[in-house]
Amino acid sequence: MYCTVTNSARPNTLGFCAQAREPKVFESALLTNYKKDADIYENDVIKHYGLTESDFDFVSLKLKIQKEFLNSHYLFDTTKKTKIFLSEVIISSNHNANRYYAQVQNRVNTLNKVAKKMNLVPLFLTLTLPSRFHPQKQKSKYDKTLIDNPKFDGTSTRQASKYLTKMFKKLRDDRAYRGGKKIYFRVVEPHKDGTPHTHILLFVKKNRVEKMIDAFHRLYPSKTNKIETDIKSGASYIMKYINKTLPLSKQKNLSQSDKYLNAWYAKNRIVRFSSSRTLAPLKIYKLLHQKFDLYALTEAISNQKIQIITDDSDKIIKILSGSELLYTKNENLVIRIVGGNYLTDNLQTNDSALEVA
Repeated sequence: MYCTVTNSARPNTLGFCAQAREPKVFESALLTNYKKDADIYENDVIKHYGLTESDFDFVSLKLKIQKEFLNSHYLFDTTKKTKIFLSEVIISSNHNANRYYAQVQNRVNTLNKVAKKMNLVPLFLTLTLPSRFHPQKQKSKYDKTLIDNPKFDGTSTRQASKYLTKMFKKLRDDRAYRGGKKIYFRVVEPHKDGTPHTHILLFVKKNRVEKMIDAFHRLYPSKTNKIETDIKSGASYIMKYINKTLPLSKQKNLSQSDKYLNAWYAKNRIVRFSSSRTLAPLKIYKLLHQKFDLYALTEAISNQKIQIITDDSDKIIKILSGSELLYTKNENLVIRIVGGNYLTDNLQTNDSALEVA
């Protein structure tokens, strides 16, 4: 069986091949040239979250090019003779925000369910960065106008985000948090000046709560760092912040501030959400989501009822549950690129490099 693709197409690992609706050529230097032009804009003042108008336009152009690619390429099933455009299957905070939101909510709810089964209690943490990371500050206690911060040391927003991760790692490695499974979900969002801070929903054993509180105040003495213990619904608590950081999933007519908030993540290459490795890996869940919900799959893997067989390159070949075959890699496709060399025995799998549900 052959899968013929155009020169502008590229194979993927779904057992499909990606083909162009019509050949498109994107200028490789387009974004680079635009950024050079944007750098010399006059009077390019900061609008929201530390971004200027040229920053926003640059991100918008980048996302537009991505959208054109997704809308002009599709996955072709050579057996069923059907095609699905990439824009319909990708899960992305920018290009399919509703599906991305549903996936995040699923993970939060499942983490919460696992924690309840283990009789863990939720803690809610807020970590902020010292003054030297902030390019601007509030003018006074009563005047929220932002002015330049003389203590700012020039650290980039992305580097500041990495420092936040190191801050949280101190608590994860502390003796107060040792023993047992670590379960948490973390959200990163910007202050008004664009400096990142983070909110963390953390689950611990009840007899560890006081030790965690003491460790938190020992590691993070600043008044702007907070730990909350009176949490009735951990999932609802963290979802409030998830909703704030995903403006594209909640409405079509966004405010200028919402648009800049979304661009802040893309401009600074900051991941909105991260979590502990408590749940079943997404690449496994994508293959088996029609047979298991995320919680059931997590339980099956935890109880070693699922056997995953991979090849030397860590590609999944088979997934078994006892003697039952749950998934097998498609071995019937050979990719042929028009005008190029033959790629023989190029075995494809059903897990994709794209975020496919």
